[in-house]
Amino acid sequence: MSDTTARSRAPSPAQAVSRARALLSGGRRAEAGALLRQVLYRESGHREARRLLAGLGPDARPRPRLGAEDRAIRQAVTEAVHAGQWRRVAELAAPLLGRQPLLGDMANALALALRHQSRPNEALRVLDHAIRCDPALPDSYVNTAMILRHTLQFDAALQAALAGFDVAPDLPAVRMALGHAHFDLEQVSEAETHLRRAAELDPANPLAHDALCRALALLNRLDDLDTALAEAETRCPGDRFLTIHRAGLLARRGDPEAALALLDGVDLDGLAPETRATAAATRARALDALGRYDDAFAAFAEMNARQARVSLTAGGDNPFPAQIEARLAGIGDLPRGGWAPEPDDGWTPVFLVGFPRSGTTLLDTLLRSHGACAVTEERPFVDRSLGRGIRPGQEAADLAALAPEARAARRAAYRALYEADLDAPLGGRRAVDRLPFNMLQAAVIARHFPGARFILALRHPCDCVLSCFMQSFASNPANDTFLDLATAAQSYDRAFTLWEACRERLGLDVVEVRYESVIDDVQAALTPVLERVGLDWHEGMRDHRATARNRKVIRTASHDQVTRALYRSAENRWRHYRKHMDPVLPVLAPWADRYGYEI
Repeated sequence: MSDTTARSRAPSPAQAVSRARALLSGGRRAEAGALLRQVLYRESGHREARRLLAGLGPDARPRPRLGAEDRAIRQAVTEAVHAGQWRRVAELAAPLLGRQPLLGDMANALALALRHQSRPNEALRVLDHAIRCDPALPDSYVNTAMILRHTLQFDAALQAALAGFDVAPDLPAVRMALGHAHFDLEQVSEAETHLRRAAELDPANPLAHDALCRALALLNRLDDLDTALAEAETRCPGDRFLTIHRAGLLARRGDPEAALALLDGVDLDGLAPETRATAAATRARALDALGRYDDAFAAFAEMNARQARVSLTAGGDNPFPAQIEARLAGIGDLPRGGWAPEPDDGWTPVFLVGFPRSGTTLLDTLLRSHGACAVTEERPFVDRSLGRGIRPGQEAADLAALAPEARAARRAAYRALYEADLDAPLGGRRAVDRLPFNMLQAAVIARHFPGARFILALRHPCDCVLSCFMQSFASNPANDTFLDLATAAQSYDRAFTLWEACRERLGLDVVEVRYESVIDDVQAALTPVLERVGLDWHEGMRDHRATARNRKVIRTASHDQVTRALYRSAENRWRHYRKHMDPVLPVLAPWADRYGYEI
């Protein structure tokens, strides 16, 4: 029988589900489970089949037969996962999964190892295999949602979490995945509902309470955070993790002495690196607030050392620096003066760029206060539309090869992503795309939008780099370069070298705005920016705090800073850490001189 004939005789999903129901009515649960798994192998998004399968309990899962050797390897993989030994996990799990493809737990272990090796797409493919082979295993959906969130695919992450909800609605990890996914999409009410339910389902688990507390912290709802933390402390008395979070709340409320006193009483031995990094971060900020700068620097260094142990690039080469160098090598192949104008698509976005911690979140909030501006959160629109298939080492050739129709289609895809994120048509508003490291994609942007204007956010290079070092960023290849002061300075140097080379070669239309000037006089600093993008000053821009408070979610590291009045305490902070900055000053001094800053 040919494959085509076999497929033509295979029942449709609806027929198979109907047959499964009949089998269940006859008490033939194992056969029903096998049939439903076949449906979901072919069509993993079939919700009716997934929900029906989930109700079968043990009969929902495949039962592979393992010999003694494979059982021992499976146990070794589990132990390696708990120890965070991701290379060993990959070395053991991949061949085992090849022999035993129905082992969903091994597929999840391998996917986590691939994620920690900065291979998220491969991880997602492994998880897709796990979902098709063992569709009643909730871990696969939870881990898929996590990886999609970390790659900023928020809509897809929500769909993965909802699929997990079909399988295990009362599993706290599923509720947390749903809460995080809704939160990323600024669906705050739904997020809070699921995160609170996770804590109710597992009240003795401090991590379930932590998920809610983190969300409330990002929302700057400190009173609600206090209440949630008090409830968690009642449920989990004496928990070290919750004590660390209580110290963080005290520090945010302006009581660094009390925060330090709490931290001094916590025994950190045996805690996960992530938890110890959180404790070090809180200690560092409290010490900084008290003017104990040497101690603060040591604590920030400890924070980063702990984070480095669990970063996505731990134990491997970080691709971020190599990508910058590959783009730099091809600058001379880009057309001098840029490309010819494109046909008018009815809009040209403005790109707000700059090195992280240079004030882009503050500028974003100020521009949002202007009724004629539409500003998005940090989203990789350029990567997902304009930059698809453009290789860093072959950027000039790949961009030159794009036909007019292809460029128009990419611009249309970019606009679709942009307006979907706004959840509304752009209308007559000026589109502002804020993603700091879009400065590295300047050539890609200029190829598709030759008339694009760039707003370059500037801040003293030393303050900028030090602030990156002092932040607890989510791990990705770019952010992982901030875990060490030397590599952070090197990233600054190479990023601006690439930016300025593109700016000169392509004749980019750029207006600069300094963080320090915004702090001095908002209107004087922003009026030239507004004029360049065709807008007038708007008085509503004076009260950025009202705009910040009205934003549902601010995901950047500045989430608790832009709701405050403009302040000068972060200006020239690097001078308090001068002796620690001395080794990187030779790298940063030329940029300080170029942009008019003193060292």
